[in-house]
Amino acid sequence: MLDLVIRNGRIADGSGNPWFFGSVGIKDGMIVEVGRVEGESRETIDAGRNIVSPGFIDGHSHSDLLVLNNPKMDMKLQQGVTTEVVGNCGLAPAPFVPHYGSLLKEYIQPVIGGTEWEWTWNSVEDYIGKLDKAGISENVSTYVAHGALRIAAMGFSGRSADKLELMAMKEMLEEGMKAGAIGLSIGLLYSPGRYASKEELAELCQVLPKYNGILSTHIRGEGNNLIPSIKEVIWIAEKAGVPLQVSHLKAAGRRNWGKVLEAMELLEEASARGMDVTCDVYPYDAGSTSLTTLLHGVWRGESRPVLKG
Repeated sequence: MLDLVIRNGRIADGSGNPWFFGSVGIKDGMIVEVGRVEGESRETIDAGRNIVSPGFIDGHSHSDLLVLNNPKMDMKLQQGVTTEVVGNCGLAPAPFVPHYGSLLKEYIQPVIGGTEWEWTWNSVEDYIGKLDKAGISENVSTYVAHGALRIAAMGFSGRSADKLELMAMKEMLEEGMKAGAIGLSIGLLYSPGRYASKEELAELCQVLPKYNGILSTHIRGEGNNLIPSIKEVIWIAEKAGVPLQVSHLKAAGRRNWGKVLEAMELLEEASARGMDVTCDVYPYDAGSTSLTTLLHGVWRGESRPVLKG
């Protein structure tokens, strides 16, 4: 006898095929039958011809701290989301080095938010362990965030990393990949990510192939410099031999409308050369980000943000 049967549903199984009418049989917490399900069950739910589907994957989320502040994550479950990918755009709460701790917290606060409790982790592995122990209701996967790496290694220094700093970032990236991270995310629109050259980033990405990691990128510019920014991340990924994911591809500003078509051509050309390259887009026609992206020089050295007069 099955534990649960969901009947009279329009089943979208995630395979890409059209939906079909049918039932889903569940036993011991596992789906064991899909389609025509016969026999009795301890419980039956009438789907009322509504869609029955696997849980949705939110592939670009900034819930890194929200999942710890609210482990139930009911606001996501009510939207059908059962898996989230965090650590995007170079923004993440780990690695967390106490010496630069206040900088990291200020850096991620506009996008990720904060906590009313002290952070008890240092490495990405520690952060993942915190997630495991928090009893969260959904699945969570994370990138290692370049911005957090750079802050841990050199604060907000507005220059290229030296050999020792780059080595430290590579070591922390490898630790995160060993712990289960899926790749490296970079946010080149933001400080301190904007201070990294493409050569520095390509060298850092050399860690990824060993762990089948991917490079996910918020590109350096999404307005007038959209096309050079797309070319830059393609060059980095191709140089390092890693798959590339371009986050929230768009063309900002009326004068740039239509440039997305040219950007897509560049991605398609890279794919034709054998690169594994993908992108995602917003399901809406607006966006948001931190005001500091427009105010160069807001972050100075390793202190609090200061506006130039």
